[in-house]
Amino acid sequence: MKRSTDTETKIIQAALEMFVRKGYHGTSIQDITEKVGLTKGALYAHFRSKGDLLLTIIDEFKSRFIGGMVAELETNNGTALDRIHRVISFNSRFALENQHLCVFLTFLTTELNADVDFEPALKATYLEYRRVISDIIRMGIRQGLFKKELDPDIAALTFMALHDGVLHQWVLNRNHVDGEKYVRTFREIFLYGLAAPGSSGDVR
Repeated sequence: MKRSTDTETKIIQAALEMFVRKGYHGTSIQDITEKVGLTKGALYAHFRSKGDLLLTIIDEFKSRFIGGMVAELETNNGTALDRIHRVISFNSRFALENQHLCVFLTFLTTELNADVDFEPALKATYLEYRRVISDIIRMGIRQGLFKKELDPDIAALTFMALHDGVLHQWVLNRNHVDGEKYVRTFREIFLYGLAAPGSSGDVR
């Protein structure tokens, strides 16, 4: 389901701001309409319910984040290490440009008892994300760049968990932390953990 009108974009942005501030459960349709300056009737002309709005946000995230990451990787035929570098750089740019979206989805899993069945959509998105990362790690193992004893799926989940934590802490401390240095530190810590003994890959 694609939404493209200016009004729908404004509704989504207003909803994200309110969801981040008050949580999905704590946000009412009235909160969103007051934020965006619309009547409830005008909002319902675009979205059937708060649940429909949430599912649209998840769909937009999947399209822009996963789709953008895959497109980024398709422009590079380098090693697995090159591809991990590209993923981290893409993720950092995406989070910087879409702060409310990323923060909200990071914490959305704590609200899995919401009044719409969004859990399958969210899990499907993160499963696709995990597959992208685990495929890169498998490639790195084959290339001798990453430790052969690594479980690619577990390593991918670890990457995702670390990335979510990095995002959370950056949001809390962004006025006091050098963003580039922060991302570089995350990159080095994660890649040092992947690197096979004696591999010539540059983790910097």
